[in-house]
Amino acid sequence: MTKYNPLFKQQVIEFYLQHNKNRSLTRKQFHLKESTLRFWITRFNHYFNHCGINGLTMLNLKQIYSPEFKLTVIQAVKNGHYSIGNAATAQNRRRTFALPNFRA
Repeated sequence: MTKYNPLFKQQVIEFYLQHNKNRSLTRKQFHLKESTLRFWITRFNHYFNHCGINGLTMLNLKQIYSPEFKLTVIQAVKNGHYSIGNAATAQNRRRTFALPNFRA
């Protein structure tokens, strides 16, 4: 079940853009966690060029990764290439991690 529907996400992003990209004001207006808003903004920016405002619906897509990919990410975290938080943030910004010698 999705916690926030696409229309709500669209309203949040539109408010954010109309108020000079003020994250603090947007978070307070909609009672959102910083990480939630940052995630939506990142995804919106990533998909906007391809899908326009409809790129927000891309937030609901669940990505499926192979066991090999997951193991590579775990090893990268274990070897100090990423912290757990940074690996998650990197994943939210783009479809693949920028891991050395690895393509998803």
